[in-house]
Amino acid sequence: MKKAVLLVLFTIACDGALFVEPGDGGPTPDAGSSECPSSPPEQGASCDHEGLDCEWGNDPNLACNTTGHCSGGQWSVQVAFGQCPTPPNPSGCPSSFTSVPVGQLCGSLVGTTCSYQQGFCGCSAETGGPYPADAAAIATWICESPEPGCPQPRPKLGSSCSQEGLACDYAPCSLPTGASLVCQNGAWQDQPYGCAL
Repeated sequence: MKKAVLLVLFTIACDGALFVEPGDGGPTPDAGSSECPSSPPEQGASCDHEGLDCEWGNDPNLACNTTGHCSGGQWSVQVAFGQCPTPPNPSGCPSSFTSVPVGQLCGSLVGTTCSYQQGFCGCSAETGGPYPADAAAIATWICESPEPGCPQPRPKLGSSCSQEGLACDYAPCSLPTGASLVCQNGAWQDQPYGCAL
């Protein structure tokens, strides 16, 4: 199977649109996989790669893109849901990913999510479930911080990867934009996860 590598970085505009810029040596997500169709298939359409997950769309939030899963020889397709496309950052967001005061209390900003080129950050109570009544008293800034060797920003489902079995968590239990991926059969796949309540 041939795998193409495309070195690009994405910049999020104020309206949530994404623009491609030449790579500058920074972290780059893996390129697309030739096993995924170029566009979303019809619900129930036939597929050949059992267990393959694919993603279509350019929103940094997985939930804001169309995804598909090949099972039993048929595609199961999920369209975008939630607050999509990703809105511009609210005024309470720090100006850059590196200036987010990770671990510091963020009080009244609890529930705020901020989108940056490197990924998402937010003011979270880290409960893994609904915010408790005293969330503002315990909420702190948190950013996606995947394991060493994981691409950042998050790669698309179905894009190629080389380190088989590598699991990468993008704050799945702390941020509403969170996701958990694993490199399986040469492609990034969605990985089920559980969060403590």
